[in-house]
Amino acid sequence: MILQHFLKVRSIRTPKWSSLENETFLISYDESGVAQVWEKSLASTSLAQRSFFDNFILGIETHPQTEQAVFSMSEGGNEKFQLFHIKGQKVTNITNNPEASHYLGPFYNEGKNLFYTANDRDFAHFDLYSLELESGTKTCLLENHDNYNFPEAVSPDGRYFLYRKLKAEDDQGLWIYDYQTKETKELSSQKAKYLTPKWSEDSKGFYFLTNVEAEFQYVAHYELESGRITPVYRPEWDVETIDLSFDGRYLAMVINEDGFSRLAVFDIETQQMLNTPLPPKGEIAFYDSIDWSPSGYRLLFTLSSGSRPSNVWMLDLEKDTIKRVTDNQLEPDIRDGCVDAELHHFESFDGLTVPYWLYVPKGMKTKKMPVLIEIHGGPEGQEKPAYNDMIQYLISEGIAVVAPNVRGSTGYGKTYTHLDDVEKRLDSVKDIESLVQHLTETGLADPEKIAVSGTSYGGFMSLSCAARLSELFCAAVDNVGMYNLITFLENTASYRRAHRESEYGSLERDRELLYEVSPVAKVDDIKGPLMVIHGANDPRVPVSEAEQVVDYLTEKGVQITYLRYEDEGHGLHKYENKLDCFEKMGKFLKQSMNL
Repeated sequence: MILQHFLKVRSIRTPKWSSLENETFLISYDESGVAQVWEKSLASTSLAQRSFFDNFILGIETHPQTEQAVFSMSEGGNEKFQLFHIKGQKVTNITNNPEASHYLGPFYNEGKNLFYTANDRDFAHFDLYSLELESGTKTCLLENHDNYNFPEAVSPDGRYFLYRKLKAEDDQGLWIYDYQTKETKELSSQKAKYLTPKWSEDSKGFYFLTNVEAEFQYVAHYELESGRITPVYRPEWDVETIDLSFDGRYLAMVINEDGFSRLAVFDIETQQMLNTPLPPKGEIAFYDSIDWSPSGYRLLFTLSSGSRPSNVWMLDLEKDTIKRVTDNQLEPDIRDGCVDAELHHFESFDGLTVPYWLYVPKGMKTKKMPVLIEIHGGPEGQEKPAYNDMIQYLISEGIAVVAPNVRGSTGYGKTYTHLDDVEKRLDSVKDIESLVQHLTETGLADPEKIAVSGTSYGGFMSLSCAARLSELFCAAVDNVGMYNLITFLENTASYRRAHRESEYGSLERDRELLYEVSPVAKVDDIKGPLMVIHGANDPRVPVSEAEQVVDYLTEKGVQITYLRYEDEGHGLHKYENKLDCFEKMGKFLKQSMNL
């Protein structure tokens, strides 16, 4: 089966240097069928597995000087993350409270302590903790009474702990806790993003990303003594992530230019960009981190595109080279069928220019194609030209894929991101209506063979299109999507509610509006066929959202296929489940398109 070849293309993420002497790094790698911690040496082509669990790991922190690491993992996708410590061959659960969730922060105190946040005192709030790794002693540094608090960075002298409060997409304030005085204060002066702080070695300040008084995220510097914020580098696109070299000389950054990633290195001394070798065109995943070596000037990052599966690459400033350092390859049976995305744009109903990625099957004429419109989640997210096993599989089955970044997406400025907030929610659905019109008027799509799908918020959009634009689509696929924004907000994890209300509207003030913009308000207009996919353990969009629409439409006699996975949460991560789901989804779409 050709699908198995696509699913055997592995995912490599989160490279982190792990040893000074052996020149090794750790990665998240799913060779076993689910992402685990693996180790790679620059001197060897082989990989060594370091963790052995049935659930996927998320995030890795390392301390190369003492050759130890910590990663997070939850049970069955329930997102109650526990922290696991790796020292030598021993892997230990160091939080061991399966009812609470723990967010991983950095090592400090020469690797003897770990900084993290957890909601074990109150599931709705995340407090700041320090963990002494040898004794296992946990100390609550600060209780919080709001929701999301993420551990960010500890100053090199161990005195200052930075943490981020996530209240809304553009309300992510940076706070500082003084370990000596036990005092805490907000460093952010206005509502905006304050992200990815990187301390200077003297502990007198740090570099970070912000979009305060700007459309796009830029690099700035915060001086601790004066509180002065100084812009450092401001392109006309988002700077998505940064990392500071071991000696504070070079600041590496990833810039998101219309969805493509550009790697750049800024020389702090000369205040100039370096002329460095460039990686291939594609996506450098900012959520995977970029990581400078603890000595020397070597930078690790992951990169992928439609025809390139994710691999770790390394920029070496001293040798003036850039090269791939892991060997994750496409199998010969599918190599010639994988395609890269082409960037296009269309004009929406109100004149807004909206970008989309077009994937055309090899050898297919771009005329009256069967098309799947695949909508990303978020909505504060962005579709990028990275390798996607599901998309590439559907392309191999003769279905062109169009992946738009409708209003509400990130990457195109602050204004664009907020064009779908609250009462403007259905304008993003109108974007899809305009996209269908564009695809048919240009002759790209066969109007009788257009389907829509999406995951998370994309699932909400897919259901919305099926309910409000049913005449435009031959089928719809809802993957972990919201059916009723009221019940979604009532039942999502308690710590998530305030953040989500900032995007969709408040249960207290906007209840009627939340109902009216939801698929449930127009559910009787869904004609089918419809496929609904959901994980039973989903804490973000509870499985009850899927079962509401499935039960109602089944009773009405609408053609509906329901795939429920008992050992998954928000999306599919396990090989066996992907194999089952993608095969059924491909058959469903081909049958609906009469292919």
